[in-house]
Amino acid sequence: MQLSVIIVSYNVEAFLAQCLVSVERAITHYSEASGNYDAIEVCVVDNISVDGTTEMVKTKFPWVKLIENTENVGFSIANNQAIKISEAKYVLLLNPDTVVQEDTFTECMAFANATPKLGCLGVPMFDGSGTFLPESKRGIPTPWASFCRISGLFHLAPASKNLNSYYAGHLSANEINKIDILCGAFMWMRRETLLEVGLLDEDFFMYGEDIDLSWRIIKGGWDNYYFSGTRIIHYKGESTKKGSLNYVTIFYNAMLIFAAKHFEGSQASMFNMFIRIAIYARAGISIIRRVLTKISWPVLEGLALHIGLFILLGFYSDYSGILYDKSVTIKALCIYSVFWVFTLYLFGGYDKPWIPRRVIRGIAVGSLVLIAGYGLLPEALRFSRAILLLGPFWFAAVVISGRISLGGWRLNAKPTSRLIIASPTESTAISNMLDSVELRGNISESTTVIGPDEINTVSELVRIKSIGEVVFSGRDVSATDIITALSSLVNKTVVCRIAWTDDGSVMGAGGPGPDPVTELDRAIYGPSARRSKRILDLLSSLTLLLFSPLLILSGRSPWISRSFRVLLGKATWVGIDAPGKESRPSVFNAVENDDDRIKERMNLAYARKYNWFEDLKLVFRALFIRS
Repeated sequence: MQLSVIIVSYNVEAFLAQCLVSVERAITHYSEASGNYDAIEVCVVDNISVDGTTEMVKTKFPWVKLIENTENVGFSIANNQAIKISEAKYVLLLNPDTVVQEDTFTECMAFANATPKLGCLGVPMFDGSGTFLPESKRGIPTPWASFCRISGLFHLAPASKNLNSYYAGHLSANEINKIDILCGAFMWMRRETLLEVGLLDEDFFMYGEDIDLSWRIIKGGWDNYYFSGTRIIHYKGESTKKGSLNYVTIFYNAMLIFAAKHFEGSQASMFNMFIRIAIYARAGISIIRRVLTKISWPVLEGLALHIGLFILLGFYSDYSGILYDKSVTIKALCIYSVFWVFTLYLFGGYDKPWIPRRVIRGIAVGSLVLIAGYGLLPEALRFSRAILLLGPFWFAAVVISGRISLGGWRLNAKPTSRLIIASPTESTAISNMLDSVELRGNISESTTVIGPDEINTVSELVRIKSIGEVVFSGRDVSATDIITALSSLVNKTVVCRIAWTDDGSVMGAGGPGPDPVTELDRAIYGPSARRSKRILDLLSSLTLLLFSPLLILSGRSPWISRSFRVLLGKATWVGIDAPGKESRPSVFNAVENDDDRIKERMNLAYARKYNWFEDLKLVFRALFIRS
């Protein structure tokens, strides 16, 4: 056995299939060139993928050794699992989002055999567009090298050893050279070397372990090589699905572990300072980007509304002969525009998925409040009743036309992929009901089914398979699990429903009926419900604190500390006993019942269709009935 190829996968089914096809071709090339047809083994270690990776490997590549982990143990541990059971002279750590050339194994084997002091070998990597990836060859990430990389100084002189030592810019990409650091996407190592210096450091969950191992190999007296005799494609990042801030945090924290392990004194302190500055800078950029993204639609629609109101007022002025003071006009129309946008936001008009009824409700309520306020104001402060009557129609036209043309809002569009969480029997019944022509909810493309015991994978499945609709079986999935799953789907563009079936009959929100599902558009973890709940918490807490002297005189002083906790976001007035990243401790339980089954169902009913007025009633009842 000459080579053990080890691939760690996590939700990259399509990329892994492509990688294994290229590996199979490279094995064939080596076998035909060497005459040794049993020289290379391949092992895939899967960190509990939910996208069908393991089934694909078993079906299409039965010759591959497959290790199925029951949890995501990270890159280092997973690789070490396979290294420990491998048998070959050389070990290749290969990312699943790579494609090797047919001659890669043949060329690397020949060079490694001809270079006795070779401990580790890397090759030129190109992304999917054919661009050379500079991380194919790297230097030690000293404080200065890291500073040049983080600050972008290396761009000023990419071929400079001084400014671009991080990417070994002084070394040609087309020549064989000894280098310091290799990339974990392709690390060809001698087993003898690994036995001497040790396997991957398992303190590194993901990122940094390749830098650490490369440096330990050099310190152990071996040589690392950049070998330009072959090439691979590395799609870069597909195997980890790195998000901006999340990736930066994980990667730079790995660098802190490396610094603590290999640097000392002032060098370690300086390195830590650079890394922390980089983390804070990227976090700041990420927050700014998120805020700008969130306010972009309200700002654009507010400007369009404001301009339109000016034009409407101009036409109305010409028609009626009424002249309006310019400064008063600017202020009044500004107030109208901001208020309409605010009520649209308040009623979920900017929450995705964009739903027409939210838009209509937000504009309608804003218009009614403005008209009512107009009627209550003294005559001298009233401004253009015509604008209040025409404005809603213009705003609705702005919102609908803008979102249809630019925002991807297709009226009457239905999700194209569905996830059903139920037992096999129940999932078939649910699918039949949802696909019936007389019932809404038809999905035109694909349906994925998982069992109730796999519900903790819902969020990952929605992301990987672009799920548009999640249907929970009301019979098979507990209320607690449904509520927990809802919390994991916050801010995802997905429609959630609960299907109720019983011996072929259908149970809807109002009892037996023709509709098998209850929509969770207003579920407690949805953006609109969370916003309403937080506004209620703030207003009620401020009101109670305002009347704190009365609370003290009436023997209700504990309410003061409770109000401070709620005001600061440490708690919410009313909640349910359900786990979830979006849940806060509650002062009062929305549901109180000794029967666990009944309590669970009542919790689900509360979470399914949240109403802030019910919270308010419960708080007042607690305030006046009990201290």
